[in-house]
Amino acid sequence: MAIRSWLQKMVGGQGAAQSEKPTAAADSPNGRPNRDDAIAYAVSLSGLVNDRPGSLAFYQATFADHPSRFVTYDDLRKQGDLLDRASLKALGLRANVKLSAQFLATLNELGRADPLGAASVIGLAVSTALCTLRDLAKMQAAGMDSAKLLASNLAAGPCDSAAKLDGQIMPIGDCPILPLRGCSHPGQCACLYQARFTLLDDL
Repeated sequence: MAIRSWLQKMVGGQGAAQSEKPTAAADSPNGRPNRDDAIAYAVSLSGLVNDRPGSLAFYQATFADHPSRFVTYDDLRKQGDLLDRASLKALGLRANVKLSAQFLATLNELGRADPLGAASVIGLAVSTALCTLRDLAKMQAAGMDSAKLLASNLAAGPCDSAAKLDGQIMPIGDCPILPLRGCSHPGQCACLYQARFTLLDDL
């Protein structure tokens, strides 16, 4: 309930200031981003969120415990106070759609044109970024020293950025956060890192 109250204040314009610029750490994980930086990077990469004060803070609060407490795109679009039927109708949505005023308030013009689709793209982009942070940290903790990028094999295929790095082995500290910067479909990214232990390659 504390988060709900905070979200209500945020929509009223009392949220923290937002910076839409992804950090350089997304490309150079030797200074690997923290959770909030990774969320900011993914939100910016989606191209669907506005730069109003509080918009980024909404996502940082919603995904604060992800992926240990997994947030689906359905969860994302229902965070906060649900719109009534009249508001949904004005947006051209069915009366039984679950969509919060707080989530809608974060979207730019492109996102508001398809808020349900926007929830999917933003949610998956943020989830991918946070899962990348988790997976790389686990690899390091297990003593792995490098990882191989396996480019997405979903229907959309790999983006140009992923195709260029597909199969490349990198020190874990140099692995960029996924989805990669410049990804053309961050809501469909299925790229992942495969742990490597280079000492075994010489045996």
